[in-house]
Amino acid sequence: MDRVSHSTMFDLFKVLSLVFLLLTSLAYAEERPDDMDLKALLGQAAQLQNRLDQNPSDYEALRGLGTVYHSMALKDSKTYAKKAAQYLEKAHQKRIDDNVVLCYLGSAYTLLAKGAGDPMDQMSYVNKGVEYMDKAVRKDPDNITIRLTRANNSKALPKFLNRQPIAYEDFEHLAGLFEKGLRVPSQLRISVYSSLAALYKEDGDMAKSQKYQTMAETVQKEK
Repeated sequence: MDRVSHSTMFDLFKVLSLVFLLLTSLAYAEERPDDMDLKALLGQAAQLQNRLDQNPSDYEALRGLGTVYHSMALKDSKTYAKKAAQYLEKAHQKRIDDNVVLCYLGSAYTLLAKGAGDPMDQMSYVNKGVEYMDKAVRKDPDNITIRLTRANNSKALPKFLNRQPIAYEDFEHLAGLFEKGLRVPSQLRISVYSSLAALYKEDGDMAKSQKYQTMAETVQKEK
């Protein structure tokens, strides 16, 4: 019995260690830090922090600070994910009905997983993060920011976590809204169609991949 128990625990440790290694590819295919972009974001964060210092009840400043740090965490999760989660958590506690904040908070938790040293903490962060994002989508299913945030996050997560179908669902939902006449910037449409083309190509569905690639190219020509 002891040998079986020890073997089971060892296998669990190996799986969790694999999670740790694979989570290093998280953060929406995370970019390398761009000094100019980060400098601009740091300037925004400083202005928002100053507003918040002068008026701690300024919810928009608190919300903005959390979302700016979230943008920074997408570029450098090790440095900024913790701050993003802290400010977004405070904003969420103030207004639990702000579903965009809830979704960003969920994303920030998955980014926190990258820097967690304990595999159990990593899984806890990921589970909490996807739970928050899924809840945000259920509460506001046609919100573009929420759908796009969850879509990109799901696409970047390791496949064994089974979030790839969620990425398809969100990108397809957004594409459907565009086809129904929802007006959005051309670049957003191109991004969604290109993401779907890449996903279908990766899964071997070349017909659908070509369909969305053609749609992306058509929008690009219309710009």
